[in-house]
Amino acid sequence: MNALLLTTVLATLTGCPQHRTWHSCCPQPVCAAPTCCQPVAITCCSINCTSIAPAPMTAPSVPAPPMEKVASLYERLGGEAAVKAVVDDFVGRAAGNPKVNFTRKGIKEWEASEANVAKLKTNLVNLIGALTGGPQKYTGKDMKSLHAGMKITTAEFGALAGDLKATLDKFKVPAKEQAELMKIVGSTQGDIVEVK
Repeated sequence: MNALLLTTVLATLTGCPQHRTWHSCCPQPVCAAPTCCQPVAITCCSINCTSIAPAPMTAPSVPAPPMEKVASLYERLGGEAAVKAVVDDFVGRAAGNPKVNFTRKGIKEWEASEANVAKLKTNLVNLIGALTGGPQKYTGKDMKSLHAGMKITTAEFGALAGDLKATLDKFKVPAKEQAELMKIVGSTQGDIVEVK
């Protein structure tokens, strides 16, 4: 008997509709249940006559294009050498700006010795690096306790931010990166400013 005739006979004996096929892998005595009467597209049942669903159709495996690594702000600023150059210029600019009152004259004076300025610059490089995705670790005090008692005003903070902006312009830092860095600096204002 050919396979088509056997399928038709088995389908008729088991009551399978014409558009479905009896799966000959199921032994007839075990498979009197309707589970062996499955659409042709479905794979046959197992030995205990439970249907096995067909494997879902998937597109051929094509490797996804590699994701572009998004550079951190630190990398886009130019890395450590660029951050050091910006900090060096910025500290000199801010120290010379009477609107900033960099040494806190008449309040809680800070001695601008060579050692103190070097430490300040190192801390600023580490802080900027840590906040922009660089490898540096900032180990200094938090902004609030560091500036406590300095009575920094909103105007002084604004003048300091203006000096940073002028330094970033001098080094031709692109507008997008400037905006990101200035946003980070601006987020510290609440911890630094004591006098509105």
